[in-house]
Formats: sequence, structure tokens, C-alpha cells
Amino acid sequence: MVKLIWNREKRMPIIFVSAIILFISSLFMPFVLVFLIQESVYHSKSYWFFETPTSAYITFMIGMVWIPIVLILHLIIQWKYELRLLKWITIFLICWSIPFFIYGISNYYYFDKKGLHYNHLESINQITTYEWENFKEVKEIYSRNKGITYLTNYQFLTTDNKVITLPYDIKFKENQNRIIEKLKEHDIRVTSNYMDQYE
Repeated sequence: MVKLIWNREKRMPIIFVSAIILFISSLFMPFVLVFLIQESVYHSKSYWFFETPTSAYITFMIGMVWIPIVLILHLIIQWKYELRLLKWITIFLICWSIPFFIYGISNYYYFDKKGLHYNHLESINQITTYEWENFKEVKEIYSRNKGITYLTNYQFLTTDNKVITLPYDIKFKENQNRIIEKLKEHDIRVTSNYMDQYE
């Protein structure tokens, strides 16, 4: 009995420190881990550009934050009560983080000569392909702040009235010309709300 108490007392600081490290790591590690995994598993040279939505990082982060929360709860319960099954309950609850990791890693999109390919957050390795002819209109969305007007994102409207919003970031900017060229090639109208910012 004394040995069990000693082992428990010895483990608790280790679990607590691990929980703190995991919590702090969850603030930046998702950006590193998701990038490295996606680059090694999904990326291809045939893609014009490959991008990870913010939702992928947030989802992965939730999975990482969940683990230290469970560990802290484990310590609180262990401190007050002696539950034999607590270890297995903790392991079971920690396993709930796995779906968040999987869904986060599987959330990405890329462009190539065929069109836009999007693996949405709610699907695992189920890529939806939007070929160029599947779009009926593309909107350039501008915002105005402190007198400066700037392009924030592109909205792709499909023939079945689905709207896909993509941020206008560095990767998109680098490939903007050939995306616009493909849209013109398929007679897809490109509109803008630029003038609306000055009304």
C-alpha cells in the first residue's frame, strides 16, 4: 500500500509537467506537425500549389489541447479518490483526440491544371474535385481598412450553387495569373466588389 502511494506521488509531478508541456506545445506544434505530415503524404509536384486551411490547424490544436485537459482531470481525481480503473478511463479519453488529429491532417486543398481539389474538414481522404467547367462565377472580395483597399479572398461559385472561399495569400498570388487564365479559357465570369468599397 505504501509502495502504491509512493508510486502515485512520484508519477503525479511527471504527469503534471507533461500536461503543461503538451498544452504549451499545442499553441505552435500543430503548424509544424500538420505541415510536415501533409508535405510528406499528400503533396505532389504536379500541383500548382498546395494549401492548408486554418480549420486544419485549429482542429489539430483541439486534439492536442484535449490531452493535457484529460491529464489534469486525471490528477485531480487521482488526488481525491483511489479509482482502480482511472488509468484505463484516462487512456480511453485521450484516444478521443485521435479523430481531431486525423481530420486536421486530412483537411487541405490544391490547384492543378484540372481545377480545384478540396479535402473538406468533415471528410477523411475524400477529395472533392471541382473542374474548371464546374464553376459559373468567381468573385474577387476586397476589404477596406483605414483608407486602404486590399484583396482578401476569392469566392468560387459552382454550378450547383456551392460557394468555396479561398484566402488570397502568397501561394494564391503566385498562381493568380494562371488561375485567371484557366477561368477565361472556360468562359467563367470573374467579378469584383472593389468599387463597392468606395460607395
